[in-house]
Amino acid sequence: VDPKDYVALAEQIIEAIHDEEYLDALRTGEPRSLASSQGFGWCLEVWDMVVNSTAGVLLAVEAALAEGVAGSLSSGLHHARANTGAGFCTINGLAVAVQHAKTLVEGQVVVLDLDAHCGGGTQSFIAGDQRVRHFDLSTARYDGYTPTEGNQLVLLPWEVTNDGYVAAVAAMLADLPTDASLVLYNAGVDPAPAISAGALAERERLVAAWASEHQVPLAFVLAGGYTDLMSEQELTALHVRTVTECVQVAKIIPRGLNYEKELEGCL
Repeated sequence: VDPKDYVALAEQIIEAIHDEEYLDALRTGEPRSLASSQGFGWCLEVWDMVVNSTAGVLLAVEAALAEGVAGSLSSGLHHARANTGAGFCTINGLAVAVQHAKTLVEGQVVVLDLDAHCGGGTQSFIAGDQRVRHFDLSTARYDGYTPTEGNQLVLLPWEVTNDGYVAAVAAMLADLPTDASLVLYNAGVDPAPAISAGALAERERLVAAWASEHQVPLAFVLAGGYTDLMSEQELTALHVRTVTECVQVAKIIPRGLNYEKELEGCL
């Protein structure tokens, strides 16, 4: 399956949950302040870039439901909102993926966000949606918000120790609903370098092990990480570790895209 096959679907959902004025700005570059509100300059390729990136996340959701675990090498972009970009995020792929997942499963969709920064953009899309749970563990205060009932935002100090960070991840995982239909994991590696590569690897193992233990499909996206704090090679290695740990540790029995409805027919 090619992510390009999901471009039309990505565009359809993006248009359904975003303000028309913002999308027009992304397509045309005007007004420039809105078109570049994510924090970098606008060009003609921006629209194609964000649609194709989002298409990859949609494919990851379907692949995870069909095969147990899957990921997209593009990012969740959790700061973007319906009417503006923010924090180098143009279109919130997590929010778009949630909408798609809700058409494929009947249970709850969990967004697990372990990026260093808060996912206020994601929260702005899903607040009040009883079918979506948002669990957010951050080591920075940017894009903070007040979580709605049933959701969590845990703010750790930037100087948290490796052991303290891993313990906080374990504690949050213990609160995730074990009957969820899907976990959509925003695997930000920007807690590094304050948090070691080893601690981040342990984080990924914990997430994948939780999904395996409870047999909850896991769709992950890469996120966070900045070359002003580490080399490009170091950053790439962290992202590769996310992919490796999630794929190797998560042992989830494939259920198929319509497994819940198929199960109902057998009862």
